[in-house]
Amino acid sequence: MSAPRWTLPLLAAVAVAAGLFLATRAPEEDAPAAVERPTVAAQALNLPRTAPAIAAPASAAAPSVSTPASPPPVGSEGYGPHIERAQAGDDIAAVWLAVQWLQQCASNEQLRKSFEQLRNQGQVPQAHAAALLTHIDTEARRCQTVLEQHRAMLPELTARAMRAAVPLAAAAYADAVDPASLTATQRQEVADALRRDAQTNGVMSLLAAVEADEAWGLTDAERLGFDAAVKQLGDEPDEPHSINVARSLAIHSALRFKTPPTPEQQAAATLAGQQIVARLKAAGQP
Repeated sequence: MSAPRWTLPLLAAVAVAAGLFLATRAPEEDAPAAVERPTVAAQALNLPRTAPAIAAPASAAAPSVSTPASPPPVGSEGYGPHIERAQAGDDIAAVWLAVQWLQQCASNEQLRKSFEQLRNQGQVPQAHAAALLTHIDTEARRCQTVLEQHRAMLPELTARAMRAAVPLAAAAYADAVDPASLTATQRQEVADALRRDAQTNGVMSLLAAVEADEAWGLTDAERLGFDAAVKQLGDEPDEPHSINVARSLAIHSALRFKTPPTPEQQAAATLAGQQIVARLKAAGQP
């Protein structure tokens, strides 16, 4: 069995924590070193792997999605009933919100442990840590009504979001199912969605493609190019801390090649990365 790898929700959350820490540091301090320890402190999560729920492609164009300006208020009923309504409805924004709730609930306990360790190591200021831990505890209470029947909806919900081209939905689906349980055609669909996201949706989608299980079929050349794009984005001096954190995470990623890339392959990957970065910047990403 391969070593555990990061899932995107946990990676993003730890990146936020590290970014908060970096934002409080003096400019002359060495920023990359600050994010090396979180990659060790946080442990990988495994979202439930259940039977896939990809339906045949619809003939009509995929619906557009926009995040609601004000998500539905969640009270003592918790997330469970809201997830059920999203699953029964046709609102892709609500579907994606339900996916994020399911991801949060799956990662909540591990996130708390990771943030506590970051706090104890002095990598997150106490004030930030207190606020983050309070938020995590609030989420834990809302997650109490999320049952196995709701967790079993994750493959279907992520598939629907992926078909609507929601950024990071392909990564969420890829984390929610076992590629061996899919047909070759279904695996191709996921691989194409991962590629599309990496080319159009910024640094976290690039990391998702870099980290994708090789069973999805992305080639080493493609993943080298995506990896190069992440590192090039991180080399930009005016980029936000989240990108620099992501770059450092990519350096320590689980990406492995059956055969180490040749200088020619590495040069081709660098060029591919430059082209991806140029397209992203032209489109206002990441």
